Order: sequence, then C-alpha cells, then structure tokens
Amino acid sequence: MLDNNIVERARNADVLAFFHSHCGYTFALRHGTYRSHQHPSLAVKADRLSWYWHSKGIGGYGVLDYLMKIENVPFRAAVEVVLGTTPTTPPPLRPTPPKRLVLPPKAGLPLRLYDYLCCKRGIDSQVVNPLIQQGKLYEDKRRNVIFVGFDEHGTPRFASVRGTGATKFHMDCAGSDKRYGFDMTFSESAPLYVFESPIDAMSHASMTEDWKSQSRLSLAGTSDVALAKYLEIHPHVKKLILCLDNDPAGRNAADQLAQQYARRGFSVEVHSPKGKDFNDDLISQNIAKVHSAPERTL
Repeated sequence: MLDNNIVERARNADVLAFFHSHCGYTFALRHGTYRSHQHPSLAVKADRLSWYWHSKGIGGYGVLDYLMKIENVPFRAAVEVVLGTTPTTPPPLRPTPPKRLVLPPKAGLPLRLYDYLCCKRGIDSQVVNPLIQQGKLYEDKRRNVIFVGFDEHGTPRFASVRGTGATKFHMDCAGSDKRYGFDMTFSESAPLYVFESPIDAMSHASMTEDWKSQSRLSLAGTSDVALAKYLEIHPHVKKLILCLDNDPAGRNAADQLAQQYARRGFSVEVHSPKGKDFNDDLISQNIAKVHSAPERTL
C-alpha cells in the first residue's frame, strides 16, 4: 500500500513543471490561464494544479488525473511516474494573484428563489430551508439564485448563478474555485451521491424520505475536480453513487469516473435518472401525484 504522504506529494505536484519535464510542453499565461504552445487547447489554471484539455473534453486536478485519464496509467504506476520524474522548472511566468470570490449582494426576502426552486422546479421547501440557513443558497438583488460552495474552513470559495427570469442563464461568479462544489453534507458516514448540478442534487433529495441521512455533491459539470477535493476533506467516504445526467456526456463521464474511482478502492455505483436529469424525474413524479390524487367533492 502506498504511503499517504507519498500519494499526497504526487497529487500536489506542480502540473506545469511536470508537463515541461515529462512531455516537453511549454506554456504562456493568457488572461489568468496557462496555455500550451504545442497544444493550444490544453489549459492549466492559475493554481497550477487544475487542467482541462478542451479538444478531448477531459479535465482534472493534478498530474495523477492527467496520467490516469489521458495516458491510461494505473494509479500506483502514475504515482511512481510523478515521483520518478525530475521536475524541470518551466520558463519564468508572470505570477498570478490568488483568486478572490466575488459574491453578488443578497436580496432582502428570497421570494423569487422559492418561486423558482419550489414552484417551477418542484423542489421540496424542507430541502431548500436548511441550505438557506447554512448560507449555501440565497437570492441576489437581481432575483437570481446563488449556489455557494465552501472550503474546509467554512469560507465561500465557489458560487454559481442561476437566472430565474424569462431569459434563463447560469454562470460561475468571478473568482470561483471549482474544487469546492456546492454540497449537502448531513451525514459523515453515508455514501456520497454525486450530481452535475445543485438543482439535481436537491431534486434527488426531494424524492428521498431519509435525505438528511445522506450526503450530496454538485460537480458543476462532469469534471471530478470538486469530487477529488471533497474526498480529500472527507476521508471517511468510501462509497460513491454517481447520479450524472442521462445524456451522452453524462453517461460517458459516469463510466469514466466509476472506473477511475473503483481503481482507487472506492465502492462505486451509477444511478441514472429516467429522464434527462433528476429534476426531470422530480417534475414527472409531482405531476403523476397530482393526476393520481382523488377528486374532492363539495
């Protein structure tokens, strides 16, 4: 078994230094992101750990993810490759200041939030209420819904915006760090349910009676950057239940993540929604309940 300190060293190795020494790639800093000269679609974030290869549609956190996802190297061998590679310092790059999350100001009363999430999306208000109390969910002054991800110290590090008006949109707030996803952690010993979006996580909880005995995490997409960080912060988690969207991108990501984390020793299951996602399933369930309810007589 690999020593935890050795694995941690490999997991936190400088991605730019590794690409330079292992692959011969060089990078330039453009608009806060490092771009490879040899492969322009290969990008490394300012933290020099998070990376995404746009032409392949694959991203991750750290060198180990790159070796396992791109070069198909098994986990143990990947650790040995990282630690056996002498890091050559890349050409000097202009330092980038650390990210600072910019949260939109809160509205007085979250009336539009309840209308959007509970009425339009069908989410149970009993699921919404504790998330508001924890500061993970709020309405901004432009009547958008804000989903917030916190780090292990309780500091907001990620936030996404969901529009509630006629023109639907969603985006990440400036300075967001995708390693810290929106989570619904209510039990330290339960399996972790993993979703693409906060709305799907809340929808799944709304369909589950004992949802407070479980934990849920939103990836804000299909990259496992947030999952890797969550498991680092919550080492008690041994079982993952992947609940990604029922579309080609979601099914493909679920298969890849299932294989990747099974190799790392996790128990992994894939639970696909019947519709496109779990909010679709929740809305269908709510409609079915209305139609099956007995008629009231006056």
